[in-house]
Amino acid sequence: MDKNMAQVTIIIPNYNGIKYLGVCLDSLERQTVKDFRVLLVDNGSTDGSVEEVKKAYPKVDIFSLDKNYGFCRAVNEGIRLSKTAYVLLLNNDVEADSRFVEELLKAIKKDDKIFSVASKMLQYDD
Repeated sequence: MDKNMAQVTIIIPNYNGIKYLGVCLDSLERQTVKDFRVLLVDNGSTDGSVEEVKKAYPKVDIFSLDKNYGFCRAVNEGIRLSKTAYVLLLNNDVEADSRFVEELLKAIKKDDKIFSVASKMLQYDD
């Protein structure tokens, strides 16, 4: 993750997601492209998830809200704070394929008229 040359800000809303964040953030570290910034927008978590991310993932930027305002507010705050050409929304319980960012960038850059792209999502059992 090279946030100095970032094309994309990946916004991850979080509320007490400590049990999911490791898998999610590890999958982002394995991306084939590195020119993105990860912004965790925390909704007042009390499970230690913010502290764990600070310790284990120092490249992740964190914006903390004082309480749980919900998904929409977290996303809107993340978009407001992003300074990149593209914004990617990612739930904290997602494990991204290693080509996730690469393929989404490739798709949106095909035509200037494309406003939004989405990825295929597969559900797996715990």
